[in-house]
Amino acid sequence: MKASQSLPRPENWQDFESLCKKLWGEIWNCPEIKKNGRSGQKQQGIDIYGIPQNEDSYYGIQCKGKDEYTNKQLGEKEVLDEIESAKNFEPNLKKMYFATTAVKDAGIETIIRKKNIEHIDQGLFEIHLYSWEDIVDLIFENRSTYDYYLNSHTFKKNQSVKVTFENGKTEMRVQPKFVKKIRIAQSKYDELEKRAKDLIPDWIDKMVNKHWITPEIFDTGISSPVKQTEFNRSLIDGTILVTNDGSEPLEHWKLILSLPKQIIEVTRKNYRKKGYSIIPMPNNVKYDTYIDMEKHLVEIEPRKKILVGDDSFGSEPLFLKAITENITLKLNWKLVSRNCKENGTLTLHIKPDTIIKRVPVDDDSPLLLDENDRVTIEDYLELLDD
Repeated sequence: MKASQSLPRPENWQDFESLCKKLWGEIWNCPEIKKNGRSGQKQQGIDIYGIPQNEDSYYGIQCKGKDEYTNKQLGEKEVLDEIESAKNFEPNLKKMYFATTAVKDAGIETIIRKKNIEHIDQGLFEIHLYSWEDIVDLIFENRSTYDYYLNSHTFKKNQSVKVTFENGKTEMRVQPKFVKKIRIAQSKYDELEKRAKDLIPDWIDKMVNKHWITPEIFDTGISSPVKQTEFNRSLIDGTILVTNDGSEPLEHWKLILSLPKQIIEVTRKNYRKKGYSIIPMPNNVKYDTYIDMEKHLVEIEPRKKILVGDDSFGSEPLFLKAITENITLKLNWKLVSRNCKENGTLTLHIKPDTIIKRVPVDDDSPLLLDENDRVTIEDYLELLDD
């Protein structure tokens, strides 16, 4: 299904201007984007203006609503007149955009391209054209505008889905923990330990030693296993929430999550029990979540085949492990059902917290010779009593 066939145009030019303001405000990351003046005032060819992030000059948008049923298009004279008017906009523009509900037209695109090169040669503002198909592509690429448009009073899709992390967000900042083990010679380790002890005041050392030699008064000689849970803090909670925000139910649907190569492990839990009797799980359990790390895919197919409007489905717990780098990862998703197809992106901003641990080895250990053996990155495991 082509994106250009999946979103109808706004009902009037006022709604189209509001859509363009919202869309380019998100693209430019410009909360100060504004409509130019009020209805009836001269606008120097510009309906919307703002300064994009990391820019120091204004960009302007000329919005042109067209009747889709009569196939009305932008005309050459109309375009040239607006460009001439935009030359009077103060302060000078760096770029001018034509945004129109008209369909793409090779003729008018050629005129815009030629005029753009002419302006660049003359040191004037650039000129670009976005027809309705182009605008729809941008709507699908910018989630905030996509949500705004689908939930506006002017348009509500019959079948629509929202895919987020379990917390209801499409973006998360996470800080998984890792242990960086550095192996050093035993003699060097003892030297560092002695230096550290020399810095500890005598009274603290005495207190520590006192606690170290506290006897076990009630020792029956019978030991029982301590029940504990070992949590892997190197894993990221990537559990998925699917919400039907349309007016019709989704039938026989499934969600496919494409993982970037920087995700190196996916598992259904981030813990293991210690000190518990092992109870075998039945081998006929049917899971909702299927993991294929060879293809870097996660497929979620619920037992419940129908998701009614305003209802949500939470996947099984899904934990991800990424490479140990500061990195932003895009998780692309695609939902398919009997009568609906949707796609989108989830974003993870990852900043690992690495704890350094020095490990003594024999002075003549071969582990000290190879950097890959001497320094290793391992999962951070936290053991808690139950």
